[in-house]
Amino acid sequence: MIVHKKNQLLGLDIGTYSIKIVEIEHRKKDKILKNIGIVHLRPGSLSPNGIKNPDYIKQAITGLLENLKIRNKKIAISLSGTSVIAKKISLLDKEDINLEDAIKREAEQFIPFDIEDVNLDYDIMATNYDESSEDMPRLEIMVVAAKKSLINNYVNLLQDIGLTPGIIDVDLFAMQNAFEFSAEGIAPDKCYILIDIGSETINTNVIKGGMSLFVRSSLLGGIQISKQIMNEFQIEFEDAEKIKLGIMKLEEEQNKKIRNIFKDIVKEWIDEINGNIEFIRRTYPGEEIERIFITGGSSRILGLKEILRAETRIEVEYIYPFKGLNIDKKIDPAYLEYISNQATVAVGLALRSIGDK
Repeated sequence: MIVHKKNQLLGLDIGTYSIKIVEIEHRKKDKILKNIGIVHLRPGSLSPNGIKNPDYIKQAITGLLENLKIRNKKIAISLSGTSVIAKKISLLDKEDINLEDAIKREAEQFIPFDIEDVNLDYDIMATNYDESSEDMPRLEIMVVAAKKSLINNYVNLLQDIGLTPGIIDVDLFAMQNAFEFSAEGIAPDKCYILIDIGSETINTNVIKGGMSLFVRSSLLGGIQISKQIMNEFQIEFEDAEKIKLGIMKLEEEQNKKIRNIFKDIVKEWIDEINGNIEFIRRTYPGEEIERIFITGGSSRILGLKEILRAETRIEVEYIYPFKGLNIDKKIDPAYLEYISNQATVAVGLALRSIGDK
């Protein structure tokens, strides 16, 4: 599909410990990765609940845009964390149904804060018939609720530096967008689990035929390892991160302690993932998970992919979000390899355009 240049958007992923920007040029026959960049943030600048240091975040974004010489001011952003909830619901499609009122009533059952304090959005994914539907179709609907205060904070921050949000998405679905564009050999009748392992959240999206069967965000992530290392060695966050990523060399006795930290925390992640898999098997009898795809800054932890494969007995692969894109010659292939696991959400956002759904 041709996307007019005025409707093309930058993908801006504002994470807890880094900001990623992706610019994709949508041409008639292909899509070109024109720009990509990342800037790391000081601890405490953001949290799962929103922005803590807006001036610092503004400087980080404007600096990244200037360094990359990006002129487009229209952006797509995504939300995540405890102030954003996505849930699949099912409603009978009665003749007299007021869909928005019915969705609002359902949402009140699972949203832990006042319904008047959130923005609700929804997407009707399918219409099914089953024995319990009394011969009426049942609508399968994905509902997303985000706190108005969180949305306003992001919009105001971006407008203050001259940026215009064209789309506000959710990390879970931006990840899915990038996956569906880049993945190869995906069968429409098979289930796949997409897992974004970030600093403070693990986002899970189970998809089949382009639709989400199940989504979940858990307050787990790489920061658990960093904090444990900080406590064990009585060091600052930056040094703990270097140890976690294998940049700082340690003595064998210290390495044993690190391996035990990794083992304990990764087990907690595996238990969460296995619980999600069991839920899918109970909720959708007969459905089998074909493959697990992982992404996110913490997905590169040494041995995680192999442990996940062994514990779940399911093939595990990384999402490589740049597959299917033509790459501008100025972008270093080594840099793309370095940033690939951190850029999935930003790529999924940059693939969006004003007016799409």
